[in-house]
Amino acid sequence: MAKILTGVQSTGTPHLGNLLGAIIPAIALSNKPENEWIPFGDDGIFYKPTLVAYSYLVQENKLIKLDNKEQIDIKPFKFIIQENQGERAFICINNHKFVISENFVEFPSGTPVLEIRTKNYKGQWQPWQAILDEFNVYRPAKIYGKIALRTPIEKEIERFKEHFEIRYSGVLVLSYFGDISIMGADSIIKTFSTNTRQIEFLPDSNNRCWDIEDRVKTWNDFIAKYHSYDSNGNRI
Repeated sequence: MAKILTGVQSTGTPHLGNLLGAIIPAIALSNKPENEWIPFGDDGIFYKPTLVAYSYLVQENKLIKLDNKEQIDIKPFKFIIQENQGERAFICINNHKFVISENFVEFPSGTPVLEIRTKNYKGQWQPWQAILDEFNVYRPAKIYGKIALRTPIEKEIERFKEHFEIRYSGVLVLSYFGDISIMGADSIIKTFSTNTRQIEFLPDSNNRCWDIEDRVKTWNDFIAKYHSYDSNGNRI
């Protein structure tokens, strides 16, 4: 059963108005399948079955809802894709016909950080990139020559999981000087590029309490987690 915030407070004995006006409707709402959170994988990431509740048209970076013409700004996430080893990477915002949009203005310390990666069109995994807090997944499709969004998105989740991986990274920590770090359970101090969002190692060279042995171990742990390759040179 989904958790529903009702605002009902215990101010005395519940009466008929509480029961009919709030309690029974809340129970019915929580029993609806679209309000359930479903595991995306094994890393504690969840999604709601219906992420896109209405049909939309896409015009540049605007979503226009078909029923009342509401305009919603989207901020497409930029994936860094490299088709061949040694070639220059390029930016893709419609990778495998999915668009991911972040819902942010600014991020304070404590914001959850996820890591997302995708495959290039040869099926090779690309570097992990940081995606912050909540985001939406859209599946654009051409309908009568216009770009629309497939809905409901739950029908596309399995296809999405073929081309993308998501895992929890840690929480965002911003220093007084605006330096970015990610603190997670893996004990690896990480950061990310504000331009590409690629996860990077944070040397923390000014930390005098961090001896050289621990620093080397942490570096090796980072390489094993983010830069492991098979015998053919494909990222694992």
